[in-house]
Parts: sequence; structure tokens; C-alpha cells
Amino acid sequence: MNHSALILLAHGSRHNHVTHVLRDITDAVARESRIAGRFGVYVAFLDHAEPDLVQVSARLAELGYDRAVVVPLLFTDAFHSRVDVPAQVKEAQDASGLTMSIARGLGTGDDLAAVLEQRFSRLVPEAFSSGSGLTAGSETNGEASALVDGSSAWASETTLGPGNTPAPVIRVLYSVGSSDPAANDAVSRLAASIGATSVAATGEHPKGVAAIDHIVAHHGEANHGDLDQGKRKKDRVVTGSGEPSVDPLVVIQPLFVAPGKLWAMATKELAHRQSQPQSVETQTLRERLTCRRGGIPQTLGYSNEAPDVPDVRFRCGSPLGVDLAPMIADRACSA
Repeated sequence: MNHSALILLAHGSRHNHVTHVLRDITDAVARESRIAGRFGVYVAFLDHAEPDLVQVSARLAELGYDRAVVVPLLFTDAFHSRVDVPAQVKEAQDASGLTMSIARGLGTGDDLAAVLEQRFSRLVPEAFSSGSGLTAGSETNGEASALVDGSSAWASETTLGPGNTPAPVIRVLYSVGSSDPAANDAVSRLAASIGATSVAATGEHPKGVAAIDHIVAHHGEANHGDLDQGKRKKDRVVTGSGEPSVDPLVVIQPLFVAPGKLWAMATKELAHRQSQPQSVETQTLRERLTCRRGGIPQTLGYSNEAPDVPDVRFRCGSPLGVDLAPMIADRACSA
């Protein structure tokens, strides 16, 4: 038998489907040409799920393996990566007698950006229209997108037809978030590299779906990605007549390996805004973005002025899952 094992070390979650998705990822990695016949592929969890790394390494020793490469399925170099992973690998190595090495994690580099770009592209329907007959991600009658001081969050997928308003597509990269500012900065840079805005489910306010609301409420303003900045330039996406854009499509891609409680809560809240539960597309955010106080709409928690709130549609992606298999194989073979 092959005496080298590859262990995919996932964060873990209490979500019911996490083990099934990790099993699919494990199978996909095992089918990679660089892995098949070279490694036996297994999965372990840092927390919230079993088996843990000690349990897996003990089983591998029983099966006759003497070496294992551990690929942390982590995107940032934060506490889990710097502290938890080395500690658990040492514990597993001491307990099992295996020779274990740690490969680099998934990271936030160009290969991940390419995977996310494909995901975002698939989320935008080819015939998306906000009612003006415009198709996102193309040019209409030879006239390219029009932006003032172009904002990357929708610049690549905003179309403009003669005499019509633009139909912006707002990209949101939705992550767990970290207590480590450097980790959050890395995710923000990743998002910016693919024309998206980073939103974290945890951390300082605004966060989660509230942060998405905030982005949408200010869509068309420059520098909206810096959510903690109180000052914003009022450069709007405009038509030749000077009218602001309306009816954006918000595409939200989770930066998750597998299903998790935080992403499930976000999608549940988004789905709740529609007449049909569990749908991934919302017809309007007007009720969520505004509350009525004496008949005057106000943006929740951010302003006492009546905002210009557009009608919004959402499309939500799914955790990256088996799309990460080539990256994982690369990490294993480079260890």
C-alpha cells in the first residue's frame, strides 16, 4: 500500500451537512491526478465535529501509514493557523508515531481569487435585467459601462443602454471574520481583487446581513467597501441624464469551505424576505432597509435622513466545496 496519507484538516461546524460536504471534497481530492496513487486521503476537524486529528492519525497508524501531510483548510493566517494547527499536529504525531508535516493552507492568493471569480460569474444570469432590458456583464449597442470614479464592486458588471439607467451588479464576499485585523485585511484585499466588497459575519458593526444592507443602501457611492468610514464621496453611477442607478442585483459568495451555521443564518434571513422560503433571490429589500417612523423611511441604525433605497434582488452562492480540490492537491504536492 501507499504509506503516505493526506489529511484535510477542516475547521469544523455543528451544521448538519458539514461532514457530507467534507467527504465529497475528500473524494474529489483523491481523484486528482497528482494525488491518486500517491496519497490516501482522509479528513479531520479542528473543532465542532469528529473525527479529530488525533483520532485520524491513530487510525492511519493502524492501517500501516508512517507519514502524513496535513493541509489546513483555512483561508487566513490567524489564530487557528498559527496556534491550533501546529499544536494539534504535534499532539497527533506524539500519540500515533506518524511523521507529520504541515502544508500551507488555502490562503487568499491568486488561485483562490480565480475560483471565486468563476463562482461570481456563475451567479449572474446571462439575461439579467433590472427592467431596462440591459444585460449585466456585457455591452449594449456598443456602449460600454459608464461610471464616475469607477467603483470596482460593480464596475465590471454594469451595463448601460442609450437613454437607460445602469443595471449594477454588486459583489459581496461573505466570510466568518476574525479577531485578527491582518486576517480581515487579507480577505478585504482578496475581495477587492475580484471587484467585490468583503463582509464578515462577526466582528464590529455593521456586520453580516446588516453590512450588506448598508452597502446596498449606499450603492453607487464611491469607497463603500470601507464600512467603518463615516465619510463617503457622493460619486454615483450615473446615466447621461444624471440619474442614479436603480434595481441592483447583489451576488453574495460565501468564503466558506463547507456549510456552517453563520452562512446558514445569513441565507435564512435573506430567504425570509421573500414570499417563497429558501429562495436565493430577493425581489426587494425596501422593508429590510427601512423602518417606518411617522411614515418616514429611515435606514436602520445608520442615518436620520430618508435614504434613496433601491429595489434589490439577491443571488447567493454556496460554500466552495469540491471547487477547492485542485488547490488542496497543489498544497499537498508542494509540502
